[in-house]
Amino acid sequence: MSSLYPILSIEQAKSFEESVLGGDRNRTGQAMQNAGRAIGEALLADFRELREWPEKPSILVLAGKGLNTGDAFIACETLHRDLPDLRVKIVMTAEADSLNPLAAGALERLRSTMQELLESVSLEAFMEEEEEPFEVVLDGLYGLGFRPPLREGPAALLRRINGSGRIGLRASVDLPSGIGDSTDPGSFEADFTYIPGVAKAPCFLRENSRYVGRLRFLRIDPFRGAKPGAEPPQMLAPPDFFRHRNQLRKAQSDKRSFGHCLILAGSRRMPGAALMATRAALQAGAGLVTTFCPESVGLSLAGSAPEAMWHPVPTNHDGGLEVETVRIITHMAGKRGALLVGPGLVPDRGTIFTMSRLIRDIALPVVVDASALTREVIAAVLGRPPGAGPVILTPHAGEFDRIRGTSEETELLGQLQLYCQKHRVVTLLKGSPTWIANGSSLVAVPAGGPVLARGGSGDILSGILVTLLGQSPGDPVGAALEAATWHGAAADSLARQQGQNAVRTTELLPHLATTLRA
Repeated sequence: MSSLYPILSIEQAKSFEESVLGGDRNRTGQAMQNAGRAIGEALLADFRELREWPEKPSILVLAGKGLNTGDAFIACETLHRDLPDLRVKIVMTAEADSLNPLAAGALERLRSTMQELLESVSLEAFMEEEEEPFEVVLDGLYGLGFRPPLREGPAALLRRINGSGRIGLRASVDLPSGIGDSTDPGSFEADFTYIPGVAKAPCFLRENSRYVGRLRFLRIDPFRGAKPGAEPPQMLAPPDFFRHRNQLRKAQSDKRSFGHCLILAGSRRMPGAALMATRAALQAGAGLVTTFCPESVGLSLAGSAPEAMWHPVPTNHDGGLEVETVRIITHMAGKRGALLVGPGLVPDRGTIFTMSRLIRDIALPVVVDASALTREVIAAVLGRPPGAGPVILTPHAGEFDRIRGTSEETELLGQLQLYCQKHRVVTLLKGSPTWIANGSSLVAVPAGGPVLARGGSGDILSGILVTLLGQSPGDPVGAALEAATWHGAAADSLARQQGQNAVRTTELLPHLATTLRA
């Protein structure tokens, strides 16, 4: 997909940056300006997941001597425009005359802008000071040229910062200091890592997640649209990948123009899963939604989502599905739309048999989620009729371990690709980041955050996904990318308005409209 961005190794990233910038000082300086501004704007928004900015906030900058330090200085200048009483303290780990000339120029502009609000101290002096609170620590110590181990002074500085309880948010520029082709165990532990222009592979390794925190990929000129010489094995979806869906609908369209979502979900134990998936499908723009669930569940939920059609299915005394469900859904399924199977179902033998038969027999595109993520159900995919629509699995890490039969993390992404090839499925592996694979392509989606770490988030994602898959059945990877980025953007919007903690899962739903129209 042309709108995806490559994830490059350190050496590939260096070569790519050199090919784009061509060693031109002015072009490099403009790229640094663009990166710093983008980081400042992102940090201004992301801090609101913690709390509102105070009247007189303070930022500590960990400064080295390279371009990442210049990015950090420009980010502070950008923040100062919105936060006029911002105080910036810079810890210089190198002599001022050793700064990259472009970084030195950024520092001089910051000094002239902030004047008495800016303080610069040496590493030695800072380590002797008493610990003080900061709203943000911005790490710009090292860039692509770092090679472990950390030197004694910077290592002590990072230990102090990582162990401090008086810091609101920790952010890194490009790569957390201490990470390169290999990782120092004393690396900076970021809450957010801002990657301007070129995505670096070490930020996407699972073993580095404790240092990287949440990834923010920032598109900047002149890297926007530039391509490396060879297609890398991994790509990244930008945060607004879903936005092309914000288009005027054709005047002659009707409800059948936007797909019919069939949802098999819910039980007496977990009725809310059916409601959340249904409401998400409706909110994501489905023309028609039919939810199949036990009669008692449908009667209790219909008033909360009256736009949907609630159809009863037979269950046994334990709440599991009877095989008659297959005939009911197959009879009602048309030729357009998609089927979602799994949220909130009771995974007994009867239900697993019923879900397996349904996936094998129905030709519509299918999203397999939650209780349907079993080896027996997924094995049925190989028996689908010729020409049947695509199948998308939506496991989190634990569910993926369950369906592949191991928790071995070695070469996890390679195993993910092999799994997709073997079972002829697309897999949306939820996590930080989320990965989407189809056996030949592998795409990272660094969207969303801890606000999604609550029950029901996956039900909402699956409801969005079944809608988009039904509207674009020929492009299951695109539908998965759009659903994951849209879901993540809505989560970011919710967290910035209300924080990560005191919210409910369904409060995410109105933010789908907010982010689509932003």
